[in-house]
Amino acid sequence: MRSAVREIKNLARDPLLLALAVIIMAALIVFVVVPLVNVLWASFRTPTGLGLDNYELMSTRRLYRNALRNSLTVGATVGLIGVALGYVCAYVIERTDVPFKRVLHVLTMLPIISPPFAGAVSILFLFGFNGLITKQLLGLQNFSIYGFHGVVLSQVFTFAPIAYLSLRGVLAGINPTLEDAALNVGASRWQVFWRVVFPLSIPGVASAFLVVLIESMADFGNPLVLAGAAFPMLAPQAYLEITGSFNLPRGAMLAVILLLPSITAFAIQRYYISKRQYVTVTGKPTASTTKAVSPFAKWFLFGIVVAFAVVVVLFYGVILLGALTTVWGFDYTLTLRHFQYVLSTGWDTVKDTIIVAVVSTPISGIMGMLIA
Repeated sequence: MRSAVREIKNLARDPLLLALAVIIMAALIVFVVVPLVNVLWASFRTPTGLGLDNYELMSTRRLYRNALRNSLTVGATVGLIGVALGYVCAYVIERTDVPFKRVLHVLTMLPIISPPFAGAVSILFLFGFNGLITKQLLGLQNFSIYGFHGVVLSQVFTFAPIAYLSLRGVLAGINPTLEDAALNVGASRWQVFWRVVFPLSIPGVASAFLVVLIESMADFGNPLVLAGAAFPMLAPQAYLEITGSFNLPRGAMLAVILLLPSITAFAIQRYYISKRQYVTVTGKPTASTTKAVSPFAKWFLFGIVVAFAVVVVLFYGVILLGALTTVWGFDYTLTLRHFQYVLSTGWDTVKDTIIVAVVSTPISGIMGMLIA
């Protein structure tokens, strides 16, 4: 309480800083708090007034229960796999002396800047009913990529780079001399990792898992393409309730339910981290850490990162090939008619997307900088 009062007094001494704080607080209230309150209020609306009728449907309608279970299962799975893959990529690029680090970094980051459904479209081109791998190479006729495995594959591809970006900064902040000191006192390379490096990176791992979990559960594009009718998930189901059934209260209820696991995971993470102390000795490194990783482990992990980079290239390559193909799965004749269609009939959509991006990007960047 005293610290809060002290911060308010410090703000009052600087009119410019106080004005910025007021503007930021007002923007957060208008664009975050008010919409959330409206969604919460709408979720309680019933034909006869206000009540819990919409929430009671979570226990009576099997569709909603399955959507919640599937979203939680996919979110946890994608969180674990995505964080593990992101940690491997961050560790290899930040803590080893493997070649082609810059290329691997660029390829690992590429899915972050792509549309959210790019991975899902690539998976359909490769593993769908007319997929390049499933039908053309393996000759499979009844293989289905829709459902749990398809959504997990596409979301890991999409969100693992987010974990990588977060964990790379965490690993970069761990002083390499700690590993050298542990090796000098007789610890094995495995002990150095599990007793020095990994414990110091636990806060970053927990934060990365939370972010990937939230992104996975809130993801709309990938489940919409790959989940299918037999595998409902909360985000697409909320959209379908609003646009398909024109039932805003039920859609709002599903959106509120979607928030609860994220808030719970955030609270657990904050509680767990607050109960432990993590201290990193900072300063300029004075010794190399390459000896902290055995040659076998280094090249094995390097192979995993290279494999992920190859998958990234394959996914984007197949999207480009699909855009240049007449009819995917049947006629692979190269054509530009799809681009001609976009530049003529679909140009308004492209133009609107560019305008929204150009307007929102600097505003978001400035707001983020001011809040930070």
